[in-house]
Amino acid sequence: MNETKESSPYSPCFLIAEIGFNHEGNMDMAEKMIRAAADAGADAVKFQTFRAGDIALPSSPHFELIRKGELDIEQHRHLARIAREQNVDFLSTPYSPWAVDLLETVGVSAYKVASMDSANSCLLAKIAETGKPIFLSTGMTTLSEIDETIHFLHVNNSGPVTLLHCISHYPAKAEDLHLKTIPLLKTLFHLPVGYSDHYPGTQACLAAAMMGASVIETHFTLDRSAEGGDHSHSVDPPLLKKLIEDIELFSRMRGRMDAIYQRPDRECAAVYRRGVYAARDLESGEVLQEKDLVLARPPSDFAPNDLKRLVGKPLRNPVKAFTAISKDSV
Repeated sequence: MNETKESSPYSPCFLIAEIGFNHEGNMDMAEKMIRAAADAGADAVKFQTFRAGDIALPSSPHFELIRKGELDIEQHRHLARIAREQNVDFLSTPYSPWAVDLLETVGVSAYKVASMDSANSCLLAKIAETGKPIFLSTGMTTLSEIDETIHFLHVNNSGPVTLLHCISHYPAKAEDLHLKTIPLLKTLFHLPVGYSDHYPGTQACLAAAMMGASVIETHFTLDRSAEGGDHSHSVDPPLLKKLIEDIELFSRMRGRMDAIYQRPDRECAAVYRRGVYAARDLESGEVLQEKDLVLARPPSDFAPNDLKRLVGKPLRNPVKAFTAISKDSV
C-alpha cells in the first residue's frame, strides 16, 4: 500500500475515493469509476464487500438496494486488476468474516472498518489476523468504545490503525461535523487520524485536511444527480480533482508553526520598514524638533522608535531635506 501520508505543507493527505456501492452492480460503471478516480488524482479506490444478508434483514426496506451492490470474487479480482493498472490502491470494507477471506484471496493492501462495525469484535478479530493496516471509522462511537477497540486490535496483533473521524448521517449537517475532534483524537490515542466524509461537496474534506487529517475518504460518483446509493453526497471527477488540488494548495498555505523562526519575508524589512529623515533643510547646530523629522521608507540609521531620543539633540552638520539623519549627524 502507498504509505499513509502525514499531513504537512509538502505532503498532502492520502485520498481514498469511496466508490462503495455507487456502481450498483454495474461492472462497466465500476471500471469507469476506478479510472476516473485515478485520473482525478486519488491514491486509492474503495469498494464494499458484502452479501446483503451480512448487513440487513430481508425485511429491511433497503435490502434489495443493498443486494444490487453485491460483487462476487471474480468481479473483485477484475476490479483489483483495473486499480493496479491505474496505479491506485484497491481497498474494500468487509462486512463479515467471509468477506475478509474473499478479500485476502483477491489481495488488498489495507482494510476499512465501517462505523457500524467499529465495536464488532468478531469482525475486528478476523481483520486483525491479516496483520494489514486498518482504517477505523468512528461514527456513532464513544471515546471509551474507541479505546476498547484500539486495545482489542493491539492484543490481537493487528496491523497499524488509522482512526477516521466520521459522522454517520447521510448526508451530515455542517454543524454536526465537529472537525476539532480530529486533533483531539490524535492527542488522546497517539494514532494517525483522518476523516471519512458524508457532507455534500468538498468543503468538509478540505477543512478536515486543514485540521490535520492525514487521510481523507470521500464518496465518489460519476453522476451526483443519480438516484439511490450515496450519489447525492458524493463528489464527481471534477470535484475530486479540485479537492485534491485545493488540499495541496491549502496545505502549503498552512505551513509549519516553526516557520516563524525563519520568516521567508524577513529580508523585506530592509526595504519596507521606516527610517528617520529631515523634513526640510537643516543647519549645523540646529536642535532637532519632531516637526523637523519625517518617518519614511526605506530604513536608515535610526528607526521610528528612536524619535523621542533624537528630539532635542543638536546637529553636528547640516542635513538636506529628505536625507536620512545619520549617526554622524547627532
